[in-house]
Amino acid sequence: MNVKRYMRALAGSLLWFRCILGSRCIVGFTGILCFMGSLGATSSLAIAQSSGGAAPLIDSVKLEAFVDGVVMAALDDNKIPGATVSVVDRKGLLLLKGYGIANADTGEAVDPEKHLFRIASITKTFTALAIMQLQEQGKLSLNTNIREYLGGLEIDDQLGMITIADLLTHSAGFEDRVFGYYGPPGPDEGPSMEEQLAAMAANQVREPGEITAYSNYGYALLGRIIAQVSGISYADYIRQYILIPLGMESSDIRVKTTERPAEMPWLAALQSREAKSHYWRNGWFDVLDYPPSRSAEQADASMSATAADMARYMRMLLNAGTLPGSGSTSVRVINSDTWQTMRQPLFTNGPTTTANAHGFWADSLQGHAVLNHGGSIDSFKSMLVVLPDLGLGIFISTNSDSGSALRSLPGRIMKQFLAVDAQALPEPAEDFGKRAERYTGTYISTRRNEKRLDKLVTGLISIANVSATDDGYLVVERNGEARRYVETSPDTFTALKDGGVVQFRGDDAGEAYWLLPERGLYAYERPRFFEQSYTLLVPWGATLLLALVAMGLAMWRLWKPVNMPKGAQLFYADRVLLAAAAAWLGLSVLLAVIFSAYLESPVAVFAPYPSIGYRVFYALTWLAMGLSLAGAFLLAAAWLRRSAEFAGKPILLTLVALIFLSNMLAFAQWNLNVFN
Repeated sequence: MNVKRYMRALAGSLLWFRCILGSRCIVGFTGILCFMGSLGATSSLAIAQSSGGAAPLIDSVKLEAFVDGVVMAALDDNKIPGATVSVVDRKGLLLLKGYGIANADTGEAVDPEKHLFRIASITKTFTALAIMQLQEQGKLSLNTNIREYLGGLEIDDQLGMITIADLLTHSAGFEDRVFGYYGPPGPDEGPSMEEQLAAMAANQVREPGEITAYSNYGYALLGRIIAQVSGISYADYIRQYILIPLGMESSDIRVKTTERPAEMPWLAALQSREAKSHYWRNGWFDVLDYPPSRSAEQADASMSATAADMARYMRMLLNAGTLPGSGSTSVRVINSDTWQTMRQPLFTNGPTTTANAHGFWADSLQGHAVLNHGGSIDSFKSMLVVLPDLGLGIFISTNSDSGSALRSLPGRIMKQFLAVDAQALPEPAEDFGKRAERYTGTYISTRRNEKRLDKLVTGLISIANVSATDDGYLVVERNGEARRYVETSPDTFTALKDGGVVQFRGDDAGEAYWLLPERGLYAYERPRFFEQSYTLLVPWGATLLLALVAMGLAMWRLWKPVNMPKGAQLFYADRVLLAAAAAWLGLSVLLAVIFSAYLESPVAVFAPYPSIGYRVFYALTWLAMGLSLAGAFLLAAAWLRRSAEFAGKPILLTLVALIFLSNMLAFAQWNLNVFN
């Protein structure tokens, strides 16, 4: 796939998809890694508690000066148009501020009380809160088969029963999807949530509870469960039982979805206050017009909110489910006992990896709990971090993909103001070089697709490469970034740069099979043979090369005719394989054209799927496969007859046929012949 322009286009588009996968509804809490080196360390400084009449945890004046410096520098260095920030303690606001512009077309400055930013996967924490409310009321149980709550909606659970707890912790075993999942409903979808969820369905590819595999589809199912159990729509439930009680009237699920209920004038008012997505191009910010999302996607990523509203949400979390008010105006959305349960780890991949605590990702800072969730959607990048023991909450959202650089802000604030100490790391063990082979190799993310065309994207970019240096360090390369680690305990390694930890977990035979980074939402496993990228890239590259050679020879034969008896098998095999070569070249060029659209604008990935281009691609794929088979059969017949016209023994033609057949098998293995 390095064939000049085509391969550059495809590779570039795959890199862009990395941003989508990692993260359009995902996750992404890279900012928390800035203080991971402090995990387990003991601070030499006392940390003030923000409760009762105690002094504020952080001086607000110093905080504002620090945040101003970090954010303004990042906006300039990383070409970020705007950011909205809120920092709170249990008693109230420490900082509420907007930076940059909300709309490059109008030049309007970001107002943290006015402008709604899309908070993407932070929506999942609201969904989890709603689930815990319903469990508190006795209307559902986290350990019950979800089929009891889905109202007849069919799901794939052939590998094991799925519980609500499995959905909350991304451990239900679902594969991930890219094409056709985001954006407006496809042509075959109806208006109801049930119809849309059926069209979005993901396959179960591993047993529940085995490992984390981040799943937006799992949270979409939680939205369905909330609607079925409560008797009202998911969006109405979130607004009625969380947003309105907390005074979050400048936030809603439906601001950017296809669902448009009648007689909601307040919704139109919120839409007029949306901050816009941006893309840096030609020296300025282009405003991106993303299509609305389907309504069934609400529960995993659809919330739009102001920083002021998110401040109220964080204060509720810091006060164990209650938003304090004056006198008797405090509002409780869940009982303190339910909140104490909710903040506890529910599932983890390993003892050193980030656990999932009922919808939040749970870390520890000097023995104090850190709950966080990031989000990425439609060029908005967001991060939410709350420290319930210390009484501190931090929220930031930006309106461009380049805003990923600012998701480290919460970690930088904690490092600056909470006296985080660095962890002393040992020197590499002398015998590590002899043991390094146990860990080295290629690993593939559990957040991938195995049954659809999406495998082309997730299987090629969702990988981690592990190697060892001569001086005893382990090097892990993911997402284009290489980090060096030192062994700190058996199967556990700590990063030299920031103290982040990776762990390896063995299979039944005791061999290192799982690579578990500190970010618990991801896990990597040793790929099977046909999951290795070269099983697609090698035959496809060879096919393109030989197809070009075959086309060149055909042109040469037109210029200098070659005597080949017409009507013989070899004659027909030659012509059929030549047609197959043209089909293989044509579909490859077409795929490059399709993928090149993603280089022009990130919005392209949300176009309705399958488009006409994809339909033509599938047609050409089946045509190329059929012609390759036909040519191989004709060539085999010619070899068997060994008549006079075969005296030349066309080795090149045979090689072409074998390569075409191997590419056909590779396409089938990588789902490039699957029309779905």
